[in-house]
Amino acid sequence: MNTLQKELLQELPEFERKTKQFYQKEISVKDYKGYSGGFGSYAQRGGEAFMLRLRMNQGRITKEKLEFIVEQSRKHDIKRTHCTTCQTVQLHDLDPESLTPIMKEALEKDIMTRGGGGDYPRNVMCSVLSGIDPDEAFDVYPYAKAAGEYLLSIVNKYSLPRKLKVAFSNSKANEVHANFRDLGFIANDDHTFDVYCCGGLGNNPMMGVKVGDHIDPKDILYYVNTMVLLFMEHGDYKNRAKARSRYLQQTLGVERLQQEFSEKVELAKKYLEHDVFVEEEKVTKKGVPFETLPNRVIAQKQDGLYAVTYHPICGNMSTDKWAELYDVVKGMEQVELRLTPQEDIYIVNLTADEAKEVLAHTEDGARTTFETSVSCIGSSTCQVGLRDSNNVLKSLIEELRPYDFKEGVLPRIYVSGCPSSCGTNQIGVIGLQGFTKLVDKKPYPAFKMTLNGSASFDDTKFGEEAGLILQSDINSFFIELGKMVSDADTTFDSWVKENADQWKALLKKYL
Repeated sequence: MNTLQKELLQELPEFERKTKQFYQKEISVKDYKGYSGGFGSYAQRGGEAFMLRLRMNQGRITKEKLEFIVEQSRKHDIKRTHCTTCQTVQLHDLDPESLTPIMKEALEKDIMTRGGGGDYPRNVMCSVLSGIDPDEAFDVYPYAKAAGEYLLSIVNKYSLPRKLKVAFSNSKANEVHANFRDLGFIANDDHTFDVYCCGGLGNNPMMGVKVGDHIDPKDILYYVNTMVLLFMEHGDYKNRAKARSRYLQQTLGVERLQQEFSEKVELAKKYLEHDVFVEEEKVTKKGVPFETLPNRVIAQKQDGLYAVTYHPICGNMSTDKWAELYDVVKGMEQVELRLTPQEDIYIVNLTADEAKEVLAHTEDGARTTFETSVSCIGSSTCQVGLRDSNNVLKSLIEELRPYDFKEGVLPRIYVSGCPSSCGTNQIGVIGLQGFTKLVDKKPYPAFKMTLNGSASFDDTKFGEEAGLILQSDINSFFIELGKMVSDADTTFDSWVKENADQWKALLKKYL
């Protein structure tokens, strides 16, 4: 156990004491949330059960970490987990006596929960196929790993105004949203990074500001260090609503932000020794190619090796499913699981025969792109959630299945229960965010709909607000949309372009 792990271990008795006080109603919900979030844990709605967020660094779940999830689930009778949009795994419905033992054993398995919530650097995100993607600029994983280790080393040293999210993208696909995170690195073909800072979703979403152009990868930690210090110097410690890094664009102005960032990077290079030198991991395994690629199988850049995609509905994974996956892959050489910001799971480094076996054990997941739709955990679990986004999406998928709409008839949608945008609703072609709608002066559960969002680097944009839809009308809206597109024998993307008047009329009917 390293020095950081020992330090974090020493914090656990106090966490256990405060959790007991909260459970006995001696600490308020607000005060406990402010404290426990820093340990990656929150009380669920009602205060009788708890959630624990396991940081899966850069979204990677090795077989050892997968085994840990399975063992702890059996030991503490955990039934429910959720894959998050920050590439972590949440354990749900925990009793207070289970929290500290799981956190302790997680540390011993090199799994951190510290900083999983609260005002701390969060899990550093990374493109899911980094190192195995045939179309990537280069493997960014070693650099994301170095940034993650650096931020973990200071996680209990500095006091930030709010959370800090960092991401590394291996291509312009930009699935980790690197150009609108607190700090993001996007790989270029010449083995350099472009760097963006002070972006983010939630209330008043903002695109990031470019602060690095074709930088040497060895310099990434100077940029990470600068972002932390700049946020601490200019972040708002008094008004939490304005305490995210994106508001520095307003506080400083874009030009001054870029100038200060550049000056601080140069000072860091002068006085610190943070050069990063890495070696890319090598996949030495060999395989025999598929003659024809099956559905849900992606060819890696390593000849004869493949990744299988699996999307648990609404990002929800039973612990029995984790156990099933572990039993399947535990004997497979160099195989691991990787989480995406869209709540998918990729099982990578598979031979063709191994891929067939994994496919057979993942048939219970999403059947279409629409069924890979994304949702946060929702208000039935989350204390701050406004609407039960998770169950709304689950109900929608279940009601649509009998219609058997073809692939592409409906797009992937993104659903958040509240303005925090944990379901990343603003990047969806169709996004939904929990809201309240007044009808005859009476409040009804509703969702704000946004349209035409995109995370792709070449076409990045946040969705435009289209109006409010009653929660009770959501299923009817998508059924009618599905029928219209299906009757036209086309896809949603084509139908919207070719039938603008019908699309507007449908929106007007429900919004």
